[in-house]
Amino acid sequence: MRVATVDGLVTLFYDGSKEPFNPDLDQEWTNAYYNNFENKDNWEEWNLSDECKRYWKERQSWQQIIIEDGETDIPKQTFQRCKNIQRVVMANTIVRIGEHAFDGCKCLAFIKWSINLEVIENGAFMVCDLISVFIPPRCREIRMAAFRDNYKLTLFHVPQNVQLGPFLLSSTKLMRDSHFELDECGNCNNHTDEENNWIKNINTDEKYSLHRACSSYQPLQEIIDAIIRQQGLRSFAIKNEMGITPSRYLKENPYADIQEMDIIRDYILKMMGEGE
Repeated sequence: MRVATVDGLVTLFYDGSKEPFNPDLDQEWTNAYYNNFENKDNWEEWNLSDECKRYWKERQSWQQIIIEDGETDIPKQTFQRCKNIQRVVMANTIVRIGEHAFDGCKCLAFIKWSINLEVIENGAFMVCDLISVFIPPRCREIRMAAFRDNYKLTLFHVPQNVQLGPFLLSSTKLMRDSHFELDECGNCNNHTDEENNWIKNINTDEKYSLHRACSSYQPLQEIIDAIIRQQGLRSFAIKNEMGITPSRYLKENPYADIQEMDIIRDYILKMMGEGE
């Protein structure tokens, strides 16, 4: 592991040579946290060992994590409660993200996923600051509560064949704005199958064909062009049941190089006979 400044962010390059998470030091900090709850923001004043203070200070310094090529797993709790991490960039060799690997990363707003990601384990991204999530097409399982308590999470796109665990999106904006009845904790009780089916099928209605194209993992302009030539530019104004328009997906998808105005310009040129 090494640390450097990249794009103005203190960046940890994770190569698996050393595990950032130390369970003994983490337990020491956790015990002190509950013993000093009324003074929880001033952890440097707690009765902690010097080693624990160095450990915690280092974890709070990281603002960006780059997972280097060759790593296949991010072990459980690796970056748990590293509250200042804003961005995570994964090499395409990552296939599994362990339990609570990024739980409590309250500033985490951007993730570049591994295209080969297969499994996201329990609570992996609880209590982060994600607004949009576009899961890669090879992912086959997302386990319990993996994205719960991302209060701003509005867009969530997953492959049709992915297996979803319960309470996946509890206490997110997406679920709060849904038709489901939620308990006081934001959970959709007794609706697991119905809830997960809804999550996977928000944009499957035929009238949402442009939504599906724009919300795919890597939207293709030729597919989008074909749809708007058939449906016209009005298709950009059609909102799905969550009140989201197709262009919103393009703006929020970190993998979309397509710009709505480029599509409109291309469409108009074709209508005028000046396009290809």
